[in-house]
Amino acid sequence: MLPADFDHLVIAVPNLAESVEQCEAVLGVRPVPGGVHPGLGTANALLGLDIGGTRARRAYLEILGPDPDQDPQLSAPRLGGVSAPIVQRWAIHPSDFDGAVAAAAGASDPAVDLGEVHDMTRRTPEGETLRWRLTRRIPLALGGIQPFLIDWLDSPHPASRDMPSVSLAQFWATSPDPAEPRAVLAALDARIEVEEGEADSLHTRLEGPRGPWIL
Repeated sequence: MLPADFDHLVIAVPNLAESVEQCEAVLGVRPVPGGVHPGLGTANALLGLDIGGTRARRAYLEILGPDPDQDPQLSAPRLGGVSAPIVQRWAIHPSDFDGAVAAAAGASDPAVDLGEVHDMTRRTPEGETLRWRLTRRIPLALGGIQPFLIDWLDSPHPASRDMPSVSLAQFWATSPDPAEPRAVLAALDARIEVEEGEADSLHTRLEGPRGPWIL
């Protein structure tokens, strides 16, 4: 179960270089460098996602970690407490970004708090600057189960790059009270499977030539 406007998964890691090696060792596919986020202290590596046996043209996997060339304190708001790879959050790309933000702001049953809209940039290894905007809420709502919204503006979508891909075999959430996140996801038209579990958290099963990676 994936919404039509699914955009990407974010796997947060404590060390980007080590996690790229781990990903290649487990899945048999090496993520490509994505670039750095100036002023935020982070960098990423990317993989395309195959969904339903087909390469998704607007969906990808982001492995996000500290940028060793920036002040470590800058990445603390996004990566504080991350000691092992985790599925931290996920994004959707509504066709009407502003309309979706306004609708969420007016929602009351349930209330949906997307946080604020931020302008973002990333410098690619080729020197290109990508620009987009997204909603950001700290701390993450519902342990990251509530997606953030993203608008790529005029930048090329990251999934349009020529890069290796893995299969998104499963993507789901757990919650002590599944009814609450299910209601919020329905309000955003972003339904995913939510099972009962000990904590609000996201999970995925990725499959590559060498085997699965379950997080």
